Amino acid sequence: MMRTTIWTLVLSLALASAAGAAPTAEEECQAAKLNALRKRAFCIEGERRKEVLGKTPDVATCEEKFDKSITKADAAAAKKSTSCRWLDNTDGTATDLNNGLQWELKTDDASVHDKDNEYTWNTVSGGTTPNGTAFTAFLGTLNGGVSADGSTTTGCFAGKCDWRLPTIGELRSVLDAQHGSCTMNPCTSIPGFTVSSLYWSSSTISSVPGQAWGVGFYDGFVGYNNKSTAGPVRAVRGGS
Repeated sequence: MMRTTIWTLVLSLALASAAGAAPTAEEECQAAKLNALRKRAFCIEGERRKEVLGKTPDVATCEEKFDKSITKADAAAAKKSTSCRWLDNTDGTATDLNNGLQWELKTDDASVHDKDNEYTWNTVSGGTTPNGTAFTAFLGTLNGGVSADGSTTTGCFAGKCDWRLPTIGELRSVLDAQHGSCTMNPCTSIPGFTVSSLYWSSSTISSVPGQAWGVGFYDGFVGYNNKSTAGPVRAVRGGS
C-alpha cells in the first residue's frame, strides 16, 4: 500500500470527524485500521532500509503486528454490532482495510468498468503472454494517462496509473466465503456489482502456461481457464 494513499484516507476521515459529528463505531474501526496500515508501511520501509546496511530485514514481524491490530479493530467493532472492512473512496474505488489494497468498483453504465464486460488474457488458444484485451483494452484504458510537461500525468483511473490484474491470492482475499461455505451470490461484500462468473487473475498455472487461475464469486470456487477465453476482470493496485 502506498504511503500517500494511506495518508489520503487518514486525512479524509480526520476531516469528516472535524466537521462536528462524533465518529460512528464504523468510523472508529476505519480509523484504527488506517492507523494500522500506516504503521505497517513505516515498519516495512524501516526493515527494508536494513538491506542497505547489509542486515536481514524482518518484514514478517511488521505483518504480525498489523494482523493483530486488524483483529483487535474487528473485535472492538463487533462489540458495537458493526464492521469496517471496506472504505468507499467515492472515486469508483474501494480500499480493503484488512490489507490496504485498492480495488476498482464495477458499474452498470456501459463504461470500461461495466460489470458485463469480458476480456481475454491472451489472443490465441494456448497462448501464454499477457497480450489479451484484459491488458490492452482494459488496463490500457485505466492506465492510459497523458503528460504534457513530462512529470504530471492526468487521465488515469482515480488518478492512479498503476492498475493491474490481481494475483490469485489477492483475488481470493475478496471472497467472504470459500467454496463449500458460500451461501450467497456473490460470495463477497465488496461494494458495487459482481457478476456470477469466473474472474481472471494474473496468475498462470505453472504446469499449464496456456491457462490462468480465476475465482468464481457465485460459489467461492477457485478455478482456471484457457487464456484466450473471455471473462470479467477487476483491477487492483497497491500492496507491500
